[in-house]
Amino acid sequence: MSDVFHVTYLLTLEPGDSPEVHVRALQLEQSAELPGSVVTSLGMQHVTGSVTKQEQIGENRYRVTIAWPSGNHGGEITQFLNVLFGNISLKRGIAITEIRWEDAAGLFGGPAFGIEGIRRKWGVPERALACTALKPMGCTTARLADLAYRFALGGIDIIKDDHGLAGQPSAPFPERVRACVDALDRAAQKTGHRSRYFPNITTDPHRVTERYEQAAELGADGVLLIPLLTGPALMHNLARHVTELPIMAHPAFSGTFVADVLTNRAGERPHGFEPGLLYGGLMRALGADFTIYPNTSGRFSFREEECASINVHARRPDVPFASCFPTPGGGIQRDRMSVWLQLYGRDTTFLMGGSLFEDPSGIEAASRAFMETLGA
Repeated sequence: MSDVFHVTYLLTLEPGDSPEVHVRALQLEQSAELPGSVVTSLGMQHVTGSVTKQEQIGENRYRVTIAWPSGNHGGEITQFLNVLFGNISLKRGIAITEIRWEDAAGLFGGPAFGIEGIRRKWGVPERALACTALKPMGCTTARLADLAYRFALGGIDIIKDDHGLAGQPSAPFPERVRACVDALDRAAQKTGHRSRYFPNITTDPHRVTERYEQAAELGADGVLLIPLLTGPALMHNLARHVTELPIMAHPAFSGTFVADVLTNRAGERPHGFEPGLLYGGLMRALGADFTIYPNTSGRFSFREEECASINVHARRPDVPFASCFPTPGGGIQRDRMSVWLQLYGRDTTFLMGGSLFEDPSGIEAASRAFMETLGA
């Protein structure tokens, strides 16, 4: 691990503001949290990091790279994130656009499998993967298992719980996992192809590992997790767990981290994370084998260039850990799948839900057509 870790920020200032003053304020806020004169009198200037690059890229906009001492995070992911975007998350006009991951190679381990590992494990060497979701919450275990069975007959690669399925009385976790695994086994006996089931293990943090292990014991093939609810470092710990189930990260609760960047237009002040860095880069670093994000032209406000950036960050080869499958969802329509496949490429997992549910031909036929689009 390097002695420093580099983070690049986009600062958008008010007219007449001094960039040097704002950069120095950022350095102090994210480290000593004391006035500069006090830091100097204490001889602690080293903790405030150093500016390695600063350039003006537009009116009142500056791109600044700071090299923070690695001692500031102390080998803890939680503290790394605190240095990255702790107190400055309460300020305006500060967006994080890049992290030099090689500086933190000893801190972040990335996915346990990644794209190539998943392809080897499942014997799918070439094509894009298909994913769907069991929903809605309130369904009984029997209803969800029946849905899983029909999706599996259609050949869907990954059948995951919707992120709203947790431990509700209508479909308790162990009962649901057991029934859905059995449904996929029965479907495989008919088709010769076994789909994979990813139950949602998101719960109160102290119980997540228990559910992860329980999912494995009950025969699940992977898990779904909402890392910004359970804690990002917890997902990283699961990716290092001896059980080794692939992890799919769900973006629920993340909107406030990117909303001011997504909606940014000329004259506004982007604040938060560049979406590619958050969903593609950080989720990958934290151990996600699959990272779900809202596709453009769906129910959310992501733009095409932002989706492209997520895909790049998830798969870029100059990062010291395995790549992960970008998993666009949130309103993908089956009649446009050929467009998305051409645009995003084969190293993608496409998440389609509502379009399969509402297809008049039925879930099994719609799923089969979905798979045919991907070349299965």
